Amino acid sequence: MVWARTKLVLYDNIFDEGERDILTNYSGKHPEKLYYKLKEIFLDVFNVPRNKIQEMHYNWEKKGDSDSIDVRWRIIKDMDMYSYIRFDVSFKVKSTAGEGTASIRLKPRFITEYPQDTLIQQSIFYEMARRFWHNTFYQKQRIKWFHLGKELSARFDDAVKQYMDGLRQHG
Repeated sequence: MVWARTKLVLYDNIFDEGERDILTNYSGKHPEKLYYKLKEIFLDVFNVPRNKIQEMHYNWEKKGDSDSIDVRWRIIKDMDMYSYIRFDVSFKVKSTAGEGTASIRLKPRFITEYPQDTLIQQSIFYEMARRFWHNTFYQKQRIKWFHLGKELSARFDDAVKQYMDGLRQHG
């Protein structure tokens, strides 16, 4: 991630127009257990350090035997100093007496940031050189990382579904 006041940001959705996010729903026993499992899945699938997983919003309400959970995480997978994959995950649960529903939405985004702080970085000559380098060399690497983002998103979805199947069978 580039730490600059001014930057050029290339922001790409990992999936096409019609399917920008992955939505997974669960209905069955103990959907609240997914909260703890998701944290493990983040570390296993995305292979990022704990400090790259930020809990952006947390709300867990318990009234009697009912639970209502609304949590959002942001996972940043750095690829190099300019590019990273950002996974935004939202998790919602409604359950009563150990039975309920859960919804997990994964929004994968691929982001490249070029700094534009100095006069040199803001000049037309720098921009021409940066564009030449980007189009000739860097774009090929970005495409590989873009496909990695798709693969990691699919692995995340598979791991979540596998755990959900286990919850349905064993509770």
